[in-house]
Amino acid sequence: MSRDDVLNSGEAGGKVIRGSALRVGANAAGFVVGLATAAILLRHLGVDDSGRYVTVLSLVGIAVAVVDTGLNQTGSSSLARLAPTERRALLANILGQRLVVAPLALVLLVAFALVVGYPSSMVLGTLLAGAGLMTIAVADALLLPLTVQLRNGGLAFVDFLRQLVTLTGVAILAAAGAALTPFFAIQIAVGLVVLAVSPALVGRRELVRPRFERAAQRGLFSIALPIAAALALGQIYFRLVIVLMSLISTSKQTGYFGGSLRAMEALIVLPVLVASVALPLLSAAARDDHARLRYAIEGLGEGAVIAGVFIVLVTIRAAEPVMEAIGGPSFGPAGDVLRIQVVALLFIALYQIWTVSLIALGRQHELILTNALALAGIAVFAAALVPPLGARGGAIASVLGDALLASLIFWRLRRSITVVIRLDFLLRVLVAAAAALVLLLVPGLPALLTAALMGLAFVVVGHLVHMVPPEVLAAMPLRRAAPSGAGPGTPGG
Repeated sequence: MSRDDVLNSGEAGGKVIRGSALRVGANAAGFVVGLATAAILLRHLGVDDSGRYVTVLSLVGIAVAVVDTGLNQTGSSSLARLAPTERRALLANILGQRLVVAPLALVLLVAFALVVGYPSSMVLGTLLAGAGLMTIAVADALLLPLTVQLRNGGLAFVDFLRQLVTLTGVAILAAAGAALTPFFAIQIAVGLVVLAVSPALVGRRELVRPRFERAAQRGLFSIALPIAAALALGQIYFRLVIVLMSLISTSKQTGYFGGSLRAMEALIVLPVLVASVALPLLSAAARDDHARLRYAIEGLGEGAVIAGVFIVLVTIRAAEPVMEAIGGPSFGPAGDVLRIQVVALLFIALYQIWTVSLIALGRQHELILTNALALAGIAVFAAALVPPLGARGGAIASVLGDALLASLIFWRLRRSITVVIRLDFLLRVLVAAAAALVLLLVPGLPALLTAALMGLAFVVVGHLVHMVPPEVLAAMPLRRAAPSGAGPGTPGG
């Protein structure tokens, strides 16, 4: 079977599950590397400069949501709907689109940093970090064939490579005693490395030269702009809390919130990666088979709930020692922030799946409404909670904003396709979570040991009550002997 017809094969569902597991595994390794990076960075820069660093990267992250994540989702969905022979011309125009939009986004970023009066180190940092992340955005356009062909090994390698290059850069600069600004330039090194390895991963046969055909560009922008606007709103509301804190709170409280956000950074990426892996399959199912699409959405949603609850349970007990291990004793108060903020991951995981489902259905305009309402909501939450509660108020505002956005996107998705949340599944998750929480009552256990035991209890009890759908287990690499038709893309598997 060729790479190009994989989306319409009986193996597609299993490939999505295994591809998601592969990328999550790579990011688990990357998470360890990321923790080492954060430990060096936070200890070297201290609370105040760490807050400035994370603030700039959060600002740049808003643009990346449009130029990279948003256009990637548009591109992979559009490519998945075409016959393999028609994809090359579209990919060339996607690359051309990226080369136009990325420099414009960089100019707007620097202009914002100047207008709000950031100090010169943060303005220059915005330029440096933005240039690097825009380079990554161009490389990601070249990597789109891997996404559509479900070749997730190469994508997993890139995910880990980014973390490794970042760690190397941070370690070198910290050893040299560098001030804040040079750390932003690490993103340029990351971008150049990813761009350099992209041709080898994709293969020379898949490389294209950029095209700027007017008809094709108009078609791409007509699809991309609603998604980009929606994702921009989503990333603005997600990053809005720390940007607001940099303007209305103290540098110390911003540093605590930024330290917590830095610890969560690799985890936040995971649901985005899983959604991007699933999008081509969802797009093909939306075109051909709505029963298959419904089954996939529900299965992916249940996986998101399991993963989100697991992370929340572990972090409840591990938050404070993790923050002290990363940033030193001065970041101990950020443990309370992380303990609250990590709850948002459960809602982020769900709305990422539901977002790409709307995109697959061609209902991307719905995302503008949902994200605009969530933006208004989180602005109110942050304005009310940050002044009296500082970083903890910011964390609560983030959770409330994520919960609001997830609810709104599910509401709009239900208007397009009948998706259900099975009560028997939720009861199984609650039973497993309750068994894990009992360990909090055991006195004298070290925090990290308690966290590990809670995670283990959740997994073991969840397995005993059949929390994980059997088709997910069957698609895992160690269970490949199961029937090949099983998987979230195959109803009734």
